[in-house]
Amino acid sequence: MNKYLPLLLRLLGPALLILFLANANLEHLWESLRTARAWPIALSLLLMPPFVLIKSRRWLRLMREMGLHLNFRTACGLYTVGLFYGATTPGQAGDLLKGLYLHERGQPLAPAMLSVVLDRLFDLLVMAAFGTLGIFALGRLLPSRELQTALVLAMALGLTALTVVLVARGPRTWMLMVALPRFAPGFTATLSRWNSQLHGLNLRPTLIVELTLLSLGSAAFTFLRLWLLFLALSLDRVPLPVVVGVSALIAVLQVLPISIAGVGVRDAALIAVLLPYGYQTEQALALSALFLLINVQHIFVGFVVSFWYPLARRPAPATDPARDGSAAAGSREP
Repeated sequence: MNKYLPLLLRLLGPALLILFLANANLEHLWESLRTARAWPIALSLLLMPPFVLIKSRRWLRLMREMGLHLNFRTACGLYTVGLFYGATTPGQAGDLLKGLYLHERGQPLAPAMLSVVLDRLFDLLVMAAFGTLGIFALGRLLPSRELQTALVLAMALGLTALTVVLVARGPRTWMLMVALPRFAPGFTATLSRWNSQLHGLNLRPTLIVELTLLSLGSAAFTFLRLWLLFLALSLDRVPLPVVVGVSALIAVLQVLPISIAGVGVRDAALIAVLLPYGYQTEQALALSALFLLINVQHIFVGFVVSFWYPLARRPAPATDPARDGSAAAGSREP
């Protein structure tokens, strides 16, 4: 039974969606989608490039902090491919393949993988912070204000602690050289090598400020794109802070192993938020479908770009660290 539990948890989200659709008026759902305004949807889709550029710049900043070198054009391409893999795998685990792409381009595997993990963690930290608005917006579904506060604190403290352990040199060294060898003594040499490869990464104020600003910038584009979808369906009675909160909360929930690409979980959150403002379940389901449209765009664009960045290629020499990302954009590396 235990081996089927992860699959059963994944099916929770789709089961919720089937339940919502079974109790919805499908004609009203189709009418909501048919009468949606086209320009906000088109503008939301057109904002994908700046969204990718900011996220790629943050990832590149993390890589350079760990001594990994890649030109900005390639970083944007690999980040786009990562969106494709992330959107098509449970819990967005496929995003970690970006680490393998870096390894094939001559970068050490441990810092390459950590750069992807840290990039995701900064996203989750920002979304968890904004997601507190979503938790309080859904407060009527929780038994008490104390439980709301506990959820917020647990989410924030957990992600912050994990980030500090991975980024700060002292806690990371203790974890790799003291804590983990006690449980896996056979991997002491490997852990020591990883610690050496990650030595350049440390928790500095300037680094945290820069990464935070880039994370806030990427989050702003995310919220703008999703807010445009609210406008497309004329859901303008929902306050902007609630839009931001529920969008961030959905981003966090989609990482949990209780759904596939957020299906069902996203619908449940949107239904819970929209009903108090006088909207119907069908409108919430239509909005969820438009949210899914952005994921489909990421999948399509990332899939197309992946033809220029295939896996299982021979490693290319690392980019000269002295070269600027914009200057390196003319490199012959795809």
